[in-house]
Amino acid sequence: MNAPDLLTFLAMGGYGLYVWGSLGMCAAVFALELGALRAHRRAVLRELAAQEAPAHALRQPVLTRQEPTT
Repeated sequence: MNAPDLLTFLAMGGYGLYVWGSLGMCAAVFALELGALRAHRRAVLRELAAQEAPAHALRQPVLTRQEPTT
């Protein structure tokens, strides 16, 4: 494919700006959505870890005192 054919293809009969612009916007929105999903997942995992950490910290052995039997 030589340069004039490539330029003709990219021009898309005069609608290249709309075609490539919409394709670029779609790719940008898709990338933003993936980034938002990853950030949300990290936040949820961080919240779950924070909820579990105090539960583990509070678990201490219970000392029981046995009364001597006579």
